[in-house]
Amino acid sequence: MFSSGHEEDTRKVQTAVLGGPNGHLPLFLPYEKQAAARLRQEHGANAFTCGVLLGGCGKLLTLRACDDKKSHFAHRPPVRCSRTALGESSADHLYIGQAISKWLRSRGHSKVSVEYVRQNNARSDAIEIRFGSQKKRRLIHVQMARRSYTEWRADGVRLAAPSGKAPSVRMYGPESQLAAYEVDASGYALRFRCETADGTRVVSVGTQLPGHQVEWTKLEHCCLVPAGILTPSLTETPDGIRSKKARPPQDPPRSAAERKPAPTAPADGPALPLVPGRVAFTGATLSSEENDRSLYDVDAQPLGSTVFRARISLPAAGVVLKPHHVYVLTERAAVLRGSEDGNRASRWTLRAEGVARLTASKAAEWELLKPPSPVPAGESPSGTAATPAVYESAASKTDTDAEKTSASLTTGSTAVTPFPDDRLVADLSDVLLKTAREGATITWNELLEQCRIRPQEVSQERRLRLLTAVDEPRARTHRPLLSSLVTFSTQAQPNRTPPSFFRQVLLALGWPHWTDAARAAGIWREHQQRLHRAHRAASKPVTKPSGLPPARPGEEPRVRLNAILRYLDDEGAELPFLDLYRIMQEADRLASRIGDPFLPRLTKDRLQHWRTVFSGHKDAPSSREQENREDPEQSKSRDTEARRVFDGMVAEFRAARDAGDLVRAKRIRRSMGPVYALRLSTQDREAATGLMREFKQWVRDQEPKRTVDPSLRAIRGILQDLGTRRAALTADELVSALEEVDRLRHRLSSPLPEAEKKQLGRWRGNLRHRLQAKENNADNLSTPPEDGRTASRLDATVIRSLADRVRTVLEDAARAGTTITWGELRRRMEGALPYLHPDDQGEILVAVDRNTPADEPLLSALVAGSDLSPHGLYRHIRYSLGRPRVPDVSLEMHWRMEVFQVYQLWRHR
Repeated sequence: MFSSGHEEDTRKVQTAVLGGPNGHLPLFLPYEKQAAARLRQEHGANAFTCGVLLGGCGKLLTLRACDDKKSHFAHRPPVRCSRTALGESSADHLYIGQAISKWLRSRGHSKVSVEYVRQNNARSDAIEIRFGSQKKRRLIHVQMARRSYTEWRADGVRLAAPSGKAPSVRMYGPESQLAAYEVDASGYALRFRCETADGTRVVSVGTQLPGHQVEWTKLEHCCLVPAGILTPSLTETPDGIRSKKARPPQDPPRSAAERKPAPTAPADGPALPLVPGRVAFTGATLSSEENDRSLYDVDAQPLGSTVFRARISLPAAGVVLKPHHVYVLTERAAVLRGSEDGNRASRWTLRAEGVARLTASKAAEWELLKPPSPVPAGESPSGTAATPAVYESAASKTDTDAEKTSASLTTGSTAVTPFPDDRLVADLSDVLLKTAREGATITWNELLEQCRIRPQEVSQERRLRLLTAVDEPRARTHRPLLSSLVTFSTQAQPNRTPPSFFRQVLLALGWPHWTDAARAAGIWREHQQRLHRAHRAASKPVTKPSGLPPARPGEEPRVRLNAILRYLDDEGAELPFLDLYRIMQEADRLASRIGDPFLPRLTKDRLQHWRTVFSGHKDAPSSREQENREDPEQSKSRDTEARRVFDGMVAEFRAARDAGDLVRAKRIRRSMGPVYALRLSTQDREAATGLMREFKQWVRDQEPKRTVDPSLRAIRGILQDLGTRRAALTADELVSALEEVDRLRHRLSSPLPEAEKKQLGRWRGNLRHRLQAKENNADNLSTPPEDGRTASRLDATVIRSLADRVRTVLEDAARAGTTITWGELRRRMEGALPYLHPDDQGEILVAVDRNTPADEPLLSALVAGSDLSPHGLYRHIRYSLGRPRVPDVSLEMHWRMEVFQVYQLWRHR
C-alpha cells in the first residue's frame, strides 16, 4: 500500500516519446480505444516514456485504452513529475523538428542535426536545425515560444550568418506570435501549424503576408534556395525572396516641371542584373550607418569593364571593410540607383548581403582597381587603414567637385598637414595607459584634447580605425583593451553603459558577429576593471633597478659568472643592498652549477672577495650562527632585514607592473615566494598576505586565457556521463555514445588530448568485451561440448525433475539478490544437470515458471549471460509462458527491471 506521496497519476497525458528518456521520436495517443490498443500492440507496453524534451521526468508511461473517456498515458506510481504541458500540442516542437529533418534528407542534404534549445520555460522553446558540409553549414531556426521585440531583434543579430555564408532561415511555431515582426522586416514570414489527423500530428507550413494573410501548404511543396525557403507563395528575385503578390513600388506623382527623362546609364556602367562574384571594389570608406546597414563609398569595377564611383549598402553586422583591400560582392547583389546626371564622377548605389576579400592573385583580374597604400607602420591583422590624405588623393581622381574644392583651398590658404594615424595611435595609447594608472576613465573628446587633436578632425570611421590599432596588440595577447576606458560623461550617461563604437571595435578585433550590445557592455566593464586592477598606482617609491645586463639565451654559466664579476668590480661599491643581494644570489647559483673544482683560482678569489663585501654591508643580515642564537634583539634585527628585503622586492614588482613587463613581474614574484614563506615573521607574513594575493591576481589577469574547444567540452561531457552510468549502461547506449564522440572529433581544431584519448580507448575495449561476450553466449547455445559428448533430447519426465532442482537453485539466488549463468547453474547442481540441447534448456526454464502467477516476475529471468545481459532464451521463455511482447530496444531494460522485482519479491520468502 502506497503512502500519500505515492498516489496514482490521474492526469491525461496525450503525448510521449520513443527511445528512452532522451528520445526525440514523438508519439500522439489517439482518443479511440481501438486505435490506442493497436498502438500498444505495435510498440509494446513499455516503450512509452515521459521524455525530457517534453519537460517530463524521463520515467515510463502506461498506455490506458478507455471506453468511457479519452485514451491517455499515465505515470506509474510513485508519481513525481513536474511536467505541465500534457495535451495534444505538447510535442509539436518534436513533430516540427522531425518533419524538417526528414524534408532536408529527402532533398539530399547531409549531416542534418536537430537541437531543441531551452530558453525560459520547461519545454524546448526553439529548434535549431543545422545541415550541410562543414564549410557550407546552414541553420534553420524555428522560434516556438513567445519573445519580446527586443529579444527577437537580439536573436536576429545572434543568428545572422557570417559574411560570405548562406543566410540563416528564421521560422515561427504556432504560439510564438512573432510572425508580424518578421513581416515588417522582410515582407513575409514562414509559420508552422500542427493538426491531428489519422492518429498523428500533421505539420503544415504557412506563408504570412502583409494584411494578416496566411497561405498554408505542405513542407514537401517547398524548396530550399541560397536565400532561404521558397513556398508556392514566394519567388526569388535579385533583391531576395519576395511574395508573388507584391507589387513593385510606384513613384509618387510629380509636377510637369519635375518630369524629366530618366538619365541613361553610361556605356561603361555595370550590367543588370549583377551576378555574384563579378563586381569588385576597393578604397572602402564608411559614409554612414542606418537601419542596421553600413554605407561605404568605394571605387567599383565589373569584371571586364571600367572603374566607377559607387556607394554600397552592406549589413552592419558584417566585417569592417579596410580601404587597402579588394573585395567582391557575393550575395544578392543589385543596382538600386544609377548615375543621377550621366557623369562618371557621380556615384552609383549598389546593395549586397555579403562580400569576400580577394587575394592578390584574384584581385589582379580587376586590373583597373588600385587600392590605396596602407599606413607606413605596416598592415596589422586588425587593419590600420591608410591616412585620410590617401583617401582624399584617391577620391580626387574621379570627383570633380573635390578637385575644385582642393584647388580653391590651395590658392586661398595654406594646406593643413593631417595628423598621421601611427603617431596618433601612439599618443592615444600613452594617454589611456596614464588613465589606467590613475584608476579613472576618459571621454572621447577629453582623449583627443590631451592628444592635441580637434574632434572635428577625427571622423567616426577614423575613430574606429584608431581604437582598433591601439588594442590590436593587446587583443592578440589576451590583455584587457584600453578602449574600454573610453566612456560617456556622467551627465550624458549616468547608468554606465559603453559607447556604441565599442562593439564595433570588438568586431574589428575578431570578436564573433553575435556579440550584441549586452555582451559588449559586459566585456567593457570586465576589461575596465582588469585595467584598473592591473595599473593601480604604486603607493611606495620605486628603487632603481639593477643595471646588470640580462643573460643571453644559451649563454654558458662560466661566461655569465665572469660578466657578473666584471660588473661588480665596476659598480659593486655603489650598489644598494637589494641589488647586491640579487646579484650575489645569481653568482652563487652559477658557481654551484659549474662546481668548485672547475672554477679558476682567480674567479674563486674574486667571488670570495664580494661575498665578504656583501656580508660586511651595513644592511646585510646576520650570519647563520648568529641567526641560530635565541637573542631577542638579534631575532628582531633578522626580521627587520627580511622585511626590508621583501619591501624591496615589492617595489621592484610594482615598477614592473607599472611598466607592463609581465615577464619581469613573474620572475620577481617567484623570488618573493621563498622570502615570504621562510624569512618573514608571523606578523609580517600575515600583513603581506593580501599583497601577495593582489600580485598573484594581477599576473593571472595579464596571462592569456585558455579557451576550451566546444567540441572537446562536449566529448568530455559524454565520457563523464559514461563513467557515471557505467553500472546501468547498455551495449546499444555505449555504441551510440562512441559514435557521437567520433562525430565530434572531426570538429576539433587540434588533436584529442592524451587523457581523453586513453579514456576513449578503454571504452572501446569495454564495448569489444561486451560484444564478444554476447557472441560467446550465443555460441554456447548452439555449440556441442568440446569433450565430444553429444547432447541428446530429454523426455518430459526428466525435464520436470530437472526443472524442480533448477528452481530451487534460482530461489536461493533470488533470496541472495544475485543472477546466475548457465555454467554456474551446472556447477551448483554438482553434475546433476547434463549437457543439454538448446531446446531442452528452454523447456527446463519454461517448466521452472510454469506455475508462476501471471502478476509475478519470472524466476528464470535470473539466468543471465556472461556479460550480465539477458539470456538468449529469455524472449522465447516469455513467449512460451504467454507474457506480453517486449520490443528489441527495450528488452534489456525490461529484463533488468524484472530481475529487480524478483529480488524484491523473494527477499522475505
